[in-house]
Order: sequence, then C-alpha cells, then structure tokens
Amino acid sequence: TKRIFNPSSRSPQISYERIQSKYLRAQTDESDGFFSNITINPIYAIPYLLFVAVGTYMTNAEPTGASNELIQKFIADPLHPNLGSSLFETVFNCLGLVGFPLACLIMPGAKFQKFNPTPFLIGSAAAGYGSLGLMMTTRTPVPTVEIEDLGWFTKNVLENKIFNWLLFAALLNTYILSGSGLGLLTDAGTTLSDFQELISGSALGLVSTLDLAILCLTGASLVPEDLERRGVTDRTKASAIAASTLLLPVVGLALYSALRPSLEQD
Repeated sequence: TKRIFNPSSRSPQISYERIQSKYLRAQTDESDGFFSNITINPIYAIPYLLFVAVGTYMTNAEPTGASNELIQKFIADPLHPNLGSSLFETVFNCLGLVGFPLACLIMPGAKFQKFNPTPFLIGSAAAGYGSLGLMMTTRTPVPTVEIEDLGWFTKNVLENKIFNWLLFAALLNTYILSGSGLGLLTDAGTTLSDFQELISGSALGLVSTLDLAILCLTGASLVPEDLERRGVTDRTKASAIAASTLLLPVVGLALYSALRPSLEQD
C-alpha cells in the first residue's frame, strides 16, 4: 500500500515544516561532500584566534615556571590549592565542568553539523575554547529539531531535569568550596584584588580567565537558538534570558538548562 503524506492530516504547520526541513537536509547531505559548504562563522572564529594569540604571547612572556607552580598546587589539592585567590580557584575548577552545560545547548543540534561536537566538548575539559572553538567556527544554527534527532545521551541525560539540577548544584559548589562566593558577598574588593594580582603575574591565570569568559559568552549566544527549538520565539525575551546566564558564570548556564522548557514530542 502506498502511503501519501497529507500535510492537512497532521496538526499542523509546524509538523509539516519540520518534515520539509528534514527532507531538504537529507537531500543536502546526500549531494554534498564532507568538506563542501563549510562556512566560517566569525562570531566564534575571532574569539578563537584571540584566545590562541593571547595564550601564545603570555606563555612566551611569563617568567619560567610561574604557571607550572600553580598547576602543581592544583594537582596536589584540586579543591583547596591555596593559590592566593579563591576566585581564580573557582575559575579553574569551572573550566573542567563547563563542557557539560555547553553540551546541553550544543548537542540537540549535533546531528546536523559537519563535525561531531562530542570530541570537541570532551577536549574542552582540558583545552577549553582551544578545543571547542575549532567546532564552533563551522557550526550552523539548528532552530528546529525533533526528539528522534537526538542521540541517546542527549535525550536521556542532557535533557534530563534531574541531571540538570545535579549539574547546577555541582557548579554552584565550586563557588562555595573555594570561598569565592562568600568572599564576593562579604569582601568583594579584596576578593577581586587578589584575583587581579594572580592573573596579572601568570599566563595560566590570564589565559584561563579569558578562556572561561569566551566559553560563557559562547553558551549565552546559543540560548536564543535553544529556546527557539523549544517554542520560545520572542527574541527580546530570549536575549534577556541569555544575558542573565552571565550574571553567575557557568552556573547561570546550568541553571538555564534546568529551567528551560522541554523539547516537544510530536
């Protein structure tokens, strides 16, 4: 029996548009080679070049062994390395975890990217934007997805609210364990002064801070697209929500993932 799709038989317009979009994508995938139609997105490429340039310059300019001393202290005691700046301890620990909230934003559209984001997200735990930036420079927006477009891990873990809230708690704890959260509330001047002193004398300090800033801005830039996938089309509202994730770096992205609407299942 031959099955014929009748757009008026399903609810409607959105379902028809999604099917049409998937059909066009499938046609494009079949006709294009792997490296064809790759475009460079300057919004993500420029920060990547900046990150590499600053990292290279600072590494060559700093006194020998300055960053290695900080690394050895982190290896000896990751939770309480006693670096002289509680805020930088938070920055460094967040760098190892920021890939998770970013994955919540990136992986729903992973199926339609030229490069699989998974290895770049895993690499970001060690290399930060030095890894993720390679993929982001060629990433294309995916404002519409269906549940069947998601991989198992994305569907069952990254979209799981229990996981999202546990991730939020873990990231919030980085501010608590280091003491930076209390320090910012009770003595922000001293906390920021200690932070400024550390990053001004260490390539690791400055580059790590720049790295986390770029990663948080990258996450915020993906929020409007993620909300559009979930039926929120008000761009002003979406932009305001995106900006709010920057109020508490990294933790804001995790909180957004926990509070965002679930993907609709047709």
